Amino acid sequence: MQKKTQIATSGKLFTTWYNLRLRLFLESALAGLTAGVVAVVFRLSLAQADAWREALLAWAKRAPGYGWALFLLVLMALGALAGWLTRFAPEAAGSGIPHVEAVLLEQRRLVWWRLIPVKFLAGVLAIGAGLSLGREGPTVQLGAATGQAIGRVLKRSYVEERYLITCGAGAGLAAAFNAPLAGVVFVVEELRRNFSPYILLSAFTASVAAGSAAQRFLGLKPLLPLSGMAPLPPGALPLFVLLGLAAGIFGVIFNRSLNLVQDLYSRLTRLPRWLHPVLAAALAGLVGYFFTPGVLGGGHVLVEEVLRGNVPLEIMPLLVAGKFILTMVSYGSGVPGGIFLPLLAIGALLGSGIGQLAGAYYFPGLTGLTGTFVAAGMAAYFTAIVRAPLTGIVLILELTGSYANMLFVLTACLTAYLVAEGLKSLPVYEMLLERDLANNPGEAPDACREGMMLVELTVESGSPLDKHLLREADLPGDCLFLAVRRGSRELVPRGNTRLQAGDQVVLLVPREKAGQVIARVRSLAVCGLETGR
Repeated sequence: MQKKTQIATSGKLFTTWYNLRLRLFLESALAGLTAGVVAVVFRLSLAQADAWREALLAWAKRAPGYGWALFLLVLMALGALAGWLTRFAPEAAGSGIPHVEAVLLEQRRLVWWRLIPVKFLAGVLAIGAGLSLGREGPTVQLGAATGQAIGRVLKRSYVEERYLITCGAGAGLAAAFNAPLAGVVFVVEELRRNFSPYILLSAFTASVAAGSAAQRFLGLKPLLPLSGMAPLPPGALPLFVLLGLAAGIFGVIFNRSLNLVQDLYSRLTRLPRWLHPVLAAALAGLVGYFFTPGVLGGGHVLVEEVLRGNVPLEIMPLLVAGKFILTMVSYGSGVPGGIFLPLLAIGALLGSGIGQLAGAYYFPGLTGLTGTFVAAGMAAYFTAIVRAPLTGIVLILELTGSYANMLFVLTACLTAYLVAEGLKSLPVYEMLLERDLANNPGEAPDACREGMMLVELTVESGSPLDKHLLREADLPGDCLFLAVRRGSRELVPRGNTRLQAGDQVVLLVPREKAGQVIARVRSLAVCGLETGR
């Protein structure tokens, strides 16, 4: 009886998978549009919060004697309120991207109705308090939760709901930066690491819908326009190798420092966890009042000033140190907020510094040199930290709207990637995910429910599945191959079916074992030379 039930379930899920295309297109468009609207409202709320903080700072500097203290107290109160709100949805803490990855790996639960209000409100309060955090991580998580909400409202199957979570996350990134193509690449390269046609369809549709919403309300211009870029001479290429080396080393320092600061916060056992943001807000207030308000918040204004050439070389080391330390302290406090914008700001400062030195000593008077270094610095630093080079490159291209000197940007990114890999530094989201799973092993994910789920993967060249028969696959006995997609053909999988590189394989696996099985299946489909992912 149990075997018949499993076969019937398998047949039903196969039918759902096979007839998914049109429904997935329409549902992804709806999820992407909704996620885009949520992201736009979040961005506008953050902009208003930043404006209020700047107005308060201006008033505090005019007030005699006590202005700085009142400014500090307001920021600390906002930080405390953000930390208190996070208690109602602990998964809202931090960036949110590691949590989305854990949900897709069947390691964590996603409860959209509590996550969305907490992430939204606490994120606005934390970033509004001047903490050095970005909006992209929260919008990715908000987008994922929005996708789940659409699936639940429409009463879709678990299979479709996972696609909607994935495409909603990509739509969140697309709307956060007005970069729809970066949203698609982020899904494929970071979240799912799988070029499935269904994942691509849903992510593409949702990102276009979210990008349309963002551009409708926020305009068509790139967020960080970079113009006047002249072609650089080939002799400048070694300088971008040097920039990649610096970005790679500083990227490794960034990831390890982030882990260290969270360890230090965990030792503050006498201070309630929800009050940890007070420490970060106090530091932000002191830095903003007595040093420079430019390092407060995500860093969008700071990057704009760097791109305009308004940041002199003499103060760049102080700005890099201030932004770096404030980002560490802010993220470690556990309030909602991402690291994309802060790391882009640090990368921009790093690139501008090397570019100004290069312009002064190697290529005096060369137009466009510093701007290219800024773009390459952001992309290379992102690559070293996140270890998603395609996402970083596409994101910077869409942010700046400039495709000039692409070879130099790619060179810096490749060098940064190799340096980070050579120093054996984990990608930041993988590191944060492992840390969360190790510190909270008792959380019961949705995967604990009984039943079966679909898994899609792409067979890579040189992997253990490439050029091997299905019956030779070293998989658990309770996994079932449903289909093999080869180009435009759908193959019925049999024991003597020989897989090839590029094949899209669909499997049915038990949900209670999904985390372990998915990891095993992906290890078989990926080339054994791949490391650090």
